[in-house]
Amino acid sequence: MKNIIICAHKFVTQPDDDLVLFLNRQKSDNVLHIMHGFADAGHRRSYFRWFRKGILWSEKSTRNFTFLPEPLVYLKEAFFTLVWVLKNRIAWDLFIGMDGLCATWGNFLRFLLKVKKTVFWAIDFVPRDRFDSVWKNSVYNGVNNSACKRVDEMWDLSPKMAQARNAANKITASHYKKHRVVPYGVWRDRINPCDFAGCEKNTIVFMGHLIEKQGVQLMLKALGPILEQKPDTVFKIIGDGAYRKSLEAFAKKSGVWGNCRFMGKIDDIIRVENELAKACIAVAPYIKELDRFTAYADPGKIKTYLACGLPVLLTDLPWNAGEIERLNCGLITSEKADDIAAKTLFLMDAANNITYRQNARRYSKTFDYKNIFGRCFPE
Repeated sequence: MKNIIICAHKFVTQPDDDLVLFLNRQKSDNVLHIMHGFADAGHRRSYFRWFRKGILWSEKSTRNFTFLPEPLVYLKEAFFTLVWVLKNRIAWDLFIGMDGLCATWGNFLRFLLKVKKTVFWAIDFVPRDRFDSVWKNSVYNGVNNSACKRVDEMWDLSPKMAQARNAANKITASHYKKHRVVPYGVWRDRINPCDFAGCEKNTIVFMGHLIEKQGVQLMLKALGPILEQKPDTVFKIIGDGAYRKSLEAFAKKSGVWGNCRFMGKIDDIIRVENELAKACIAVAPYIKELDRFTAYADPGKIKTYLACGLPVLLTDLPWNAGEIERLNCGLITSEKADDIAAKTLFLMDAANNITYRQNARRYSKTFDYKNIFGRCFPE
């Protein structure tokens, strides 16, 4: 596997970026990273970065196609994906599509004998109502079902994906040529964790896209009771999104604005990791009623929290929430403010925090990207 194409729709950093980093560290002959902008990314460009032996050799971007109606945008993406692959003379060993549409283009290139092997790496799965449109949901399911049956390997972020795909779409184990779980990971060697003595003992941190389902408002509601017992508490919110103004207004109305730090989106992941590692605990209070994604995915931010040595307070939505609690790396909370407050204070307690920090770092060894990708691409 010396010549590899990775194709994705992009808004923020995803596992495809980490795989490109791994392959470049391995000095693969050619790594072609093709990316198409999601509507949420604020643009509809297609672009690629081509690496040879770990060094950036070529890159290119199209014009912004925001003027096109949505169906034509996907035709545009298919066109540029195929052109960029077909016009070179490389015999590509592997095409990895990060969604069903990208995997479908890979299967077509395999049909044209331009690619030897295809992989569909599903980084999300929503059994029903992925979109607010019946026809979009129908197309989404049809494309994904077709792609997962036709690729040479199916990769899922979590074991719940295959279970949900079977329950919703009758896709059984016999439909896959080969199936494996390839989860979100972290680069542990890049992170500099703090021990309890060196951390900001009064700081709670959240990282993520600021939309209602993420549950930041639940933490804001719990901040009042927390401040009654620990008045120097600071809640740092790293991220941005359409719900930010509502959260800021709620914090002001609730009287906790002075203890909140809205830090905005930080593009430099190393800076993010350093900021996280300084905190005392991290939170991921997903709201079950609003969240159609997390139950079947593998939230990367939780693993980043753990690798930074942070005890995690989370609702029982991520597939590994029970495991995190069982291994004393974090606690599961309800969506009630008093429960969130009590468990936050428990995790901020010195003795508890020291134990949970050690457990979090130990657990993070199981999802180090060097190990995850090393199993997929053995030397």
